[in-house]
Amino acid sequence: MNKIKLQSTFNFLDSSEYSFDQDTIKNHCVDWRGDFIGSSEMIIFPKSIETISKVIKICEKKKIPIIPQGGNTSLVGGSVPRKNKDEIILNLKKLNNIRKINFTDHSIIVESGCILENLKKKLSDHDMEFPLNMGSKGSCQIGGNIATNAGGVNYIKYGSIRQNILGLEVVTANGKIISNLNSIKKNNTGLDLKQIFIGSEGTLGIITAATFKIYKKPSERTILWFGATKISDILNVYSNFTKNFCDQISSFELMNYKSLKILERLGFKIDFKKEFYCLVELSNFQDIPNFEFYIMNKIEKLQIDLDDVIMAKNEQENISFWNMRESIPLAEKKEEFVIKHDVSIPLENMSNFINKTDAILKKKFSAQIINFGHIGDNNLHYNVSISKNVNKETDKEIVKKVNDIVFSNTTKFGGAISAEHGIGQLRKNDLKKYKSKFELEQMISIKKIFDPFGIFNPGKVF
Repeated sequence: MNKIKLQSTFNFLDSSEYSFDQDTIKNHCVDWRGDFIGSSEMIIFPKSIETISKVIKICEKKKIPIIPQGGNTSLVGGSVPRKNKDEIILNLKKLNNIRKINFTDHSIIVESGCILENLKKKLSDHDMEFPLNMGSKGSCQIGGNIATNAGGVNYIKYGSIRQNILGLEVVTANGKIISNLNSIKKNNTGLDLKQIFIGSEGTLGIITAATFKIYKKPSERTILWFGATKISDILNVYSNFTKNFCDQISSFELMNYKSLKILERLGFKIDFKKEFYCLVELSNFQDIPNFEFYIMNKIEKLQIDLDDVIMAKNEQENISFWNMRESIPLAEKKEEFVIKHDVSIPLENMSNFINKTDAILKKKFSAQIINFGHIGDNNLHYNVSISKNVNKETDKEIVKKVNDIVFSNTTKFGGAISAEHGIGQLRKNDLKKYKSKFELEQMISIKKIFDPFGIFNPGKVF
């Protein structure tokens, strides 16, 4: 559909709610990694749910495919249009109000276009904490976080975003609005429809608002940094810490030597020698006096070599440690050829998975492994760096062989091929291979119920 027809079709939109300018649109057609580049003739920036409802009614009638988009931080090509498919982009950045903060029952109602970092800062002013945190917090939006069931670095404390959503507002087929933004904790009145939309990657409808649990902000936090020669040693530290510090652990992050070494490309000075390191964030939710002394007193009772422990002295050092961890994806962009994975592995099998998969890839491809992630929730960003000078096969051939090795071992050791990034365009074929036929059939059946004409985020997941 050309510009004139589109303008006529959506003539009810305010001039600030859409654009045909290709310089504007192009920025929304490329994913964060630059792996997926699509095209679109129009981008819509709706300011209200009523506008979204009208857009969907028209799109369904005229069979115009819609690409829901938030901050466009998807790592699997889930939030960009495909090339030459006549898809329009529906970006929710202008639907960004905080509708209500309830300090009585500790909940908040937010619209999908709210940027995560802005929301966290707003709550921090009230000594409250939003349960989600991640490296892309400065640009990712809440709607996208919900649509991908985002995990992040505080999963070990608060769980996934799914576990923190009390209510949801969604615009579905024919512009119908499902709105249940109650803050009640218990609701046993039939099927819980919101769970179908959480993690659906925009394929079933447009998520416009949600009610979240919020939490008391800890009075202070302390970062501990551990080094170990073997992954099994890190897992032992994790086991000991979860027994002794329980819900005071707000993050437990893993990084191997290579993932830290590449930070030198960003100007970091790296002087680490061991193969594995972990960043542990302990938060003082109980207002314990002399929190650092409390921590060290407990650590002394654990079987840990204290020479391998660094404790941040202040908040600035906390930030410095987090900056290293969160800069790894940026440093990876400067590597020549990295094949990325986002897998989930049971902790009891993690040591075997890492050791055996490392050995195969190093032998077959002379690969270097950039391995980091959220060990507290089984999640590894297990990425494979390969020199093109050593391997003469095409990129596509190498990617397929590496993925087969990583995903076969992931399945062998009881894991999942996507832990938090979702499926998008990148993992569609892998999903067909590693998900059962019955499960896929049921997913497609649900898709047809909520999106009978296939207009919501086509080409993603299914």
